[in-house]
Amino acid sequence: MIDKALLAVLLEELEEHISHIHEEFCFLRLDEEKFIFLHKDSGIKLALDYSQIIRDQRYSSSQRILKSFNKKNIEHENKTIAIYEDCGIVSKKQKYSEFLLTYDSLFYEYPQYEDSFNIGKIEIMISEPSSLYKMIFNSFTDDKSFYTWGDLKTIKLIGCQFEELEKTIQQVLFLIAKYDAPEFEFKGDYPNIIPYQYHGESTIWNNPDESEEFDESLYKPIKYLEPIAFYNRARKSDDPIFYYRTLEFFFIINKKSELKRNVEAYNESEDLDKLIKDVSFLYGTKEPDLLKSLLNNIDGVEEIVKYAISEGLTENLDISTFSTRIYNFRNSIVHGKGDTKFSLNIPALEILHPESKDRSWTEVLKRLADQVIKQFCY
Repeated sequence: MIDKALLAVLLEELEEHISHIHEEFCFLRLDEEKFIFLHKDSGIKLALDYSQIIRDQRYSSSQRILKSFNKKNIEHENKTIAIYEDCGIVSKKQKYSEFLLTYDSLFYEYPQYEDSFNIGKIEIMISEPSSLYKMIFNSFTDDKSFYTWGDLKTIKLIGCQFEELEKTIQQVLFLIAKYDAPEFEFKGDYPNIIPYQYHGESTIWNNPDESEEFDESLYKPIKYLEPIAFYNRARKSDDPIFYYRTLEFFFIINKKSELKRNVEAYNESEDLDKLIKDVSFLYGTKEPDLLKSLLNNIDGVEEIVKYAISEGLTENLDISTFSTRIYNFRNSIVHGKGDTKFSLNIPALEILHPESKDRSWTEVLKRLADQVIKQFCY
């Protein structure tokens, strides 16, 4: 049943952003409990049960319908549909996917950029979001920074099996950067699939981390260039390996007390052979042991381990276990070859892998790197 009065009000709100809406959609049901419609171009039918979701009577019926377009509600009513919050939609049945694409350099230089090509039998379209995308993610228009849908681009994949989705998207990103790169590119910019970045009073852009107290001692000249350079590169590229290299730099420096004891012993005995042997042993210590030794000497490491526990990265406060987990993560990136000896850590699309722990491990290494710089560089 179609409530014509309700449909008229709903369409009035939608038509501001979705032109030719009657040509794009077929409306099958609309009443006070459920909204069912068919997107003609993709063949995707969506049902929305909003009867129990929004009870706030401050909103009109049409506003409650729009606010009910969320991941939980859509996926509950549509078992073959997957929603990647604030980013994309996948219909396994219709083999249709659409994800928000970012590439600031290209879109700044060519705001009307569009492209289409095929990868095998899969059709790829890069353009303004489809009417289906605008319907599902209508909440974007409530953001203070939103101006027009024409400012956004999506990758549409037609005929792509779900099992081939990530591989195909990665290939699309590679091809865009290779053949569509602008003449002038922002340093570090690269095509990517990430959720819509909301702006406004409550966002991280306007609220820098206030938990970091001002430390006047950090303005003293530093002792070492390398760890600061590694840390800056890590922050710029969000690369966990450079955070790890910051830690690695201090593996031997952390052994200063042992070196000092060896030198003092030499001063007493003048046994040069023993000094060479002791120092060689120190430098020959295996990396996992050097990492564990460093972690045991980092001030406040317990708080970082507690964060790792909260993220499911380690089980308890045991530094030895924590150190092993870090070293295994490091190896999965540096040495992974996909064989029986090493675990292969592929830089996957995070939006498709919310279960991935890579983001949490990067944060752990960032906190550790920040702490060793404060502790050893001044």
